[in-house]
Amino acid sequence: MKKRVVIVTLLVGATLLNATTNKEIKQEAKSAIMKMGGALKSHMKQNMKAGGPTQAAGFCLEEAAGIAKKVNSSYPKGISVKRISLKYRNPTDKPTVDEAKVLQQIQNDVNTQKTIPKMIVKQVSKNSYKVYKPIFINKGICLTCHGDVQTRDPEAYKLIKAKYPNDKAVNYKKGDFRGAFVVTIVK
Repeated sequence: MKKRVVIVTLLVGATLLNATTNKEIKQEAKSAIMKMGGALKSHMKQNMKAGGPTQAAGFCLEEAAGIAKKVNSSYPKGISVKRISLKYRNPTDKPTVDEAKVLQQIQNDVNTQKTIPKMIVKQVSKNSYKVYKPIFINKGICLTCHGDVQTRDPEAYKLIKAKYPNDKAVNYKKGDFRGAFVVTIVK
């Protein structure tokens, strides 16, 4: 009887610890994503306002990676953020095999109209986690560069196609699943 009580106590304790760890991991990831997303979004808005879609596309092509690198260097040791997509534009946004499986599962859930969690935590190893935050095309402005021929800005897309001739990040419609932010956390 004592043995069962100890085992049950250990299991309950591990569950509570896991829930706490999961909550902490999500909070760390949320903070990192907000910092990265906020930096990229504010620069994109500034460029769109200053010079329209062509200037905004130029910013993405020439400066967004540098801003992402700078923001990543500001995180505490063991935390990094990147964007990934099954339909990537920049080859650096190509997911790993494991990341692609997560993206495909999210896409399958979207296709079958399942509820998509705001964040998905995957434990990679004992002290390593990947947290996925799905990205959806929620604003029509995104279609200026990621939409179909009718919605894309032709001048901006000329710049994009010149740099990324194998661009896959097009033909989206409002509401489509675009990809994810992935936060890697190593404790």
